[in-house]
Amino acid sequence: MKLKSFNLNRLLRLILPSIFFIVCIIGYLYGSTPFVTIINLIAAGIALLLLGNIFLQNKIISRILGIIFLLGSCFMLFALYSDVVNGKATLGYLIGLFLVLSGFVMSILLILSYKKKMA
Repeated sequence: MKLKSFNLNRLLRLILPSIFFIVCIIGYLYGSTPFVTIINLIAAGIALLLLGNIFLQNKIISRILGIIFLLGSCFMLFALYSDVVNGKATLGYLIGLFLVLSGFVMSILLILSYKKKMA
C-alpha cells in the first residue's frame, strides 16, 4: 500500500479555507447566547457542510459557500468602514479588519480551489 505524499499546495488551497471558516463559525457559536436560535442552527449546518466538503471535495458546494462567504466579507468590510467614518471605531477594530480580510482571501481560495485538477 503506497501512501500519498504530503502536498502542501493541496492543503493550502483545498483544506485551509474550510478549516478557517469552521473555526470562525465555532467561535461565533461559542460566543453567542446559549439559546438555540435559527441563526445558530444555520451556522452549525454551514459548518457541517464545510466539514463534509473537506472529505467530498465537491466543486459546486465549494463555489456556493465561497460566494456566500465573499459576500459576507464584503458586507462586514462596509460595516467596518461605516464605523470608521462615524468615528465609532477603536483599536480593537483592527482585529476585526484582519478577520474580514482573511475571510475575503479564504473565500476566494474556496471559490478557485477546484479550478484545476489537483493531484
